[in-house]
Amino acid sequence: MALVSCAPDAASQQGQDISDLYGIFMTFAAVIFVVTAGLIGWSLIRFRERPGDDELPPQFHSNLKLEVLWFAIPQIIVIVLFVLSTVTLGDVNEQKTDVEVVTVTGYQWGWSFDYANGTKVVGTPDEPADAVIPTGDVAFIIRSTDVVHSFYVPRFLIKRDAVPGRETRIDVHVDEPGDYSGACAEFCGLLHDRMLFSITAVTPEEFQAWLNK
Repeated sequence: MALVSCAPDAASQQGQDISDLYGIFMTFAAVIFVVTAGLIGWSLIRFRERPGDDELPPQFHSNLKLEVLWFAIPQIIVIVLFVLSTVTLGDVNEQKTDVEVVTVTGYQWGWSFDYANGTKVVGTPDEPADAVIPTGDVAFIIRSTDVVHSFYVPRFLIKRDAVPGRETRIDVHVDEPGDYSGACAEFCGLLHDRMLFSITAVTPEEFQAWLNK
């Protein structure tokens, strides 16, 4: 679970789904590690060479029950994790219709955010964009004007590539107001490290007041 604890707290419902899935994977991995290490340690102690023990231990060709067991358990684990991953992926990629839509455009080296009423927020390497979204459901339509970028907000635990000539989408449900930093997560040129942005989530009423300014 140590790896999961290093991830940031999820700020979106979709991010929480992913965090929960990480936790399940890490639990399985921890149990497998403990069992495997325990069996290795037990074997080293139980079957160590002892003074005066020069006889060959009993030999056998196979153990069908053991072979079935060590084949069946990994198969069951893989199936369970596959089903859970598929369900989570479906939940994370679900696209709702009645949501606030923000068009995000990546370019060397900044981001712009376009809203349905014509409001536009533009960022540069020196002055990164500070976009505003309402709490609740928001859809980001992501595109690029030049090379491949990657729209990444760590607290959302999701990222999407911005590909020239194509549109990708992230839907998030943010429950609480807050400030969330973001960056390009795909090396895109000289000033890649300065291709930053931030997102401020506010209540729907505050969002409408911001749009109408």
